[in-house]
Amino acid sequence: MILQELGVLCTAQDLTSDSTTDSENVILMAAVDWTALTDVYWVVQTETVATGDGSDTYQFQLLCSTAATLDTNRQLLSITITGYTTYPLAGADRNIVNVNIRDQIHAVMGTDLSSYPYLGMISTISAGATISINAAISPSPGQSNFNSQTLRSNVTVPS
Repeated sequence: MILQELGVLCTAQDLTSDSTTDSENVILMAAVDWTALTDVYWVVQTETVATGDGSDTYQFQLLCSTAATLDTNRQLLSITITGYTTYPLAGADRNIVNVNIRDQIHAVMGTDLSSYPYLGMISTISAGATISINAAISPSPGQSNFNSQTLRSNVTVPS
């Protein structure tokens, strides 16, 4: 599905052994919309715990493309994780990626925003690995893990 605004790239998308999978949704944005953004976050979270072995790789790429098929593209960001026991993959509802991408969009795309109006994601999983993910492009950061939220600043009041 092609979305006309920021939103969900995929919900509980199962990624299976030795596959390359496009996100369920692709966002179509006019160049004027990209330049007007003040904050935009790429958030990828685990829906289920990853399976595999210590040598399996899980790669997630965020792309701008000339078409909804994501074939002719420019990579904005990518993360590759090796081993299914790595913290972001070893539990459900954990953040794999949770990053503000506004500056990266402009650094990679420059003035070519109108030539690459589609924003989507490609996930590549090695043989033997599986995982289910949720991903979105959002104006606010993804939910933090309940056990890692900062309650107090480590900086004291100046004297």
